[in-house]
Amino acid sequence: MKNLIKAVETQEKNRLNDFINEVNQVESIEQLKNWRFDDLLPKGKNMASFTLTTYKAYLISRKEKQTYKNIERQVSKINEIANSGELIDVRVSIEWKRSQMWGSNPKAEAWATFKDKNGNTNSVYVQSGSIGGCGYDKQSTAVADCLNQIKQVLKPLYLIKDANPTDTNKNHDLLGYGAGYGILPRIEGGVGVSCYNSIFNKIGFQFKTVASGKTYDVYTITKKEN
Repeated sequence: MKNLIKAVETQEKNRLNDFINEVNQVESIEQLKNWRFDDLLPKGKNMASFTLTTYKAYLISRKEKQTYKNIERQVSKINEIANSGELIDVRVSIEWKRSQMWGSNPKAEAWATFKDKNGNTNSVYVQSGSIGGCGYDKQSTAVADCLNQIKQVLKPLYLIKDANPTDTNKNHDLLGYGAGYGILPRIEGGVGVSCYNSIFNKIGFQFKTVASGKTYDVYTITKKEN
């Protein structure tokens, strides 16, 4: 997935350059003492002896280290997903439990079957936490929490994005609503599970509701029949 890796590296390095330009335009130490730069300072770090020049250099050095760690982390994730094998199917089960504060809260579990890179059939189990709060779709948030943990679900999404690397090819255009907004596609939560089937159709699967009740929901993701 060389195009995805290149896109991630370019984005992070562009952000670093923007940061360096912003810091270099600052004319006093006081201008550097705000939330945009505070996160780069270790807790308890004494900056009293720093001049404006050394303060800028310190912040830029910290940002550079942070940027290359971010690149390394994202590239590692892409490579792990690229080598994760081929998805066969997924079963997602939601249990709803009553909350005094938030009404009914869903918790999801998912079981995925896949073929690994050696052709062996394996499975993986993941789960979400209890999804609380209000004012958004908690059901799809629980489902997405599980699906984004399954590398074999993300792999075909990554492959489509890697084959269409230009900035104008947004995830929603390539894969459908609910496929995320960043360089790396993902299953969005809070959007309603009804949009997931169009995403999975793009990669040759179908997302179906197979059971539903007052306290449970069950979904399957299976390969489309020819």
